[in-house]
Amino acid sequence: MAQNQKVWSGSSKLFGIDSTANRGSTITWNLGLGTGSTSSKTDSVVTAVSNRNIFTRASFANTTAAMIVDTIKVIETLNACSTSTSSKLIEVFPIPLISVPTTNQTLCSGIAPANFNITLSNYAAITNIGTFNLTYEVRLGSANGTALGGASNGSISGINSTTIAINTSAWPSLSANSTYYFVITSFGSSLASPTPLPGNLSASSLSTFPQTYAITVQPTLTTPSIIAY
Repeated sequence: MAQNQKVWSGSSKLFGIDSTANRGSTITWNLGLGTGSTSSKTDSVVTAVSNRNIFTRASFANTTAAMIVDTIKVIETLNACSTSTSSKLIEVFPIPLISVPTTNQTLCSGIAPANFNITLSNYAAITNIGTFNLTYEVRLGSANGTALGGASNGSISGINSTTIAINTSAWPSLSANSTYYFVITSFGSSLASPTPLPGNLSASSLSTFPQTYAITVQPTLTTPSIIAY
């Protein structure tokens, strides 16, 4: 039995059929007939062409806290006769809920930042996609600033719990009188082909993650000289 397609909420997916056996048929796609459906779509194609690979792009949404199952269906009609309906189940997973520490770090010049944890609070709701991969950058000045580079461009694979540890020990030195921001740059399932994998989240979905965790380095202090009077 074919596995269900897996997608993230807010993503779209291209589906197609080979309709060369029914040239000239009308192709009708229906989305939104499954549990938790939030939208519907119907596309019809009536012209006979030599290549009858017929495609439709469907978008999926899930505003609940758990995975929902949607259904995409297709039927062909020719000379007032219709084929049986073909169906495919789509598992629509909610956007990961990731949080950073509530307190930013403020460091004296020359002191390395402390390790910290970020939290994937709805891990239980999305765990049957598999484990997860995450990448991040440390950026200067703002969430859109220049990446610090080096080992501060981190990659974590095989995430399988609500707590994700961020190890800062190999980061390059942070400059005095500067503020750096921890920014998640990708998040996705570790499932690999041929599993119907959901892939990485879109850029717009990543923008819902916190981008305000700041590490501020205080100005360098001048060592005082002792003067006898």
